[in-house]
Amino acid sequence: MDHEMIAAGHPDLYFELDSFSSVMPRHWKTPRESAPGVSAESDAWSGVREWGTGQAVQLRASMDRIAWRSKGKNWPEYSELQCFACHHSLTAPEQSWRQERGYAGRRPGDPPWNGSRYTVFRELAHQVDDAGASRLDDQVAQIAKLLSQLNPDRDAVANAAASAASFSSEFAGRIEKQPYDAAMTLRLLQRISNDADEISNEGERAAEQAAMALDSLFIAYSRTEKTSNAADVRAAINGLFQQLENPSAYKPADFASQMRKVNSLLR
Repeated sequence: MDHEMIAAGHPDLYFELDSFSSVMPRHWKTPRESAPGVSAESDAWSGVREWGTGQAVQLRASMDRIAWRSKGKNWPEYSELQCFACHHSLTAPEQSWRQERGYAGRRPGDPPWNGSRYTVFRELAHQVDDAGASRLDDQVAQIAKLLSQLNPDRDAVANAAASAASFSSEFAGRIEKQPYDAAMTLRLLQRISNDADEISNEGERAAEQAAMALDSLFIAYSRTEKTSNAADVRAAINGLFQQLENPSAYKPADFASQMRKVNSLLR
């Protein structure tokens, strides 16, 4: 999906494996084994595994795509950037959350890279391998710095993206085999919702990933863990989706406030 197709009217693509799988009628047979020695039917945490593996594979695919596109004729490719940095309703400067946030690491007017494929996933990466995730943090930060320039160095982009893709692939394999349980799922829910300001300020696409992640993880958690305030948590998560219905009306402060509400209920 490139900028020309989006400009022609095709919707921008965003994805989260577990959420999208749950709403699509399955037209395949469930494998006998979802993890080594664990049947798919009895694995209560398969949704967490699908979410995590999907995030890692999505990041790897995005890095591969950047490396490939940076060597092509149509570069820079604007679909790799934050669409709503340009396509949003105009407001008075004093009412603009984008101007209030500032333009760290880039010039005003240069749209930032769309880092939503890592903003939320990094919470799981740090739980699986903190040192390895810190290394991936550095690689992704380098990608963000390069792609938030109007005309970045092609070779530097290709090399950085290829390195991040390789490391993301390693994470995907480890996350697929990672054992999951209630305690780890609850930590993920708490850490994602606690990272309210950073995720919200990354823009609409990062906020979408956070809402879908919290939704998927809480569904998986609720299958085995019964909490007295489950209805309140569900209502708070639904409130996140309500704030994403109109991207032009998106306000990071409001989304962050709703994230903190979710976090306060996850005890």
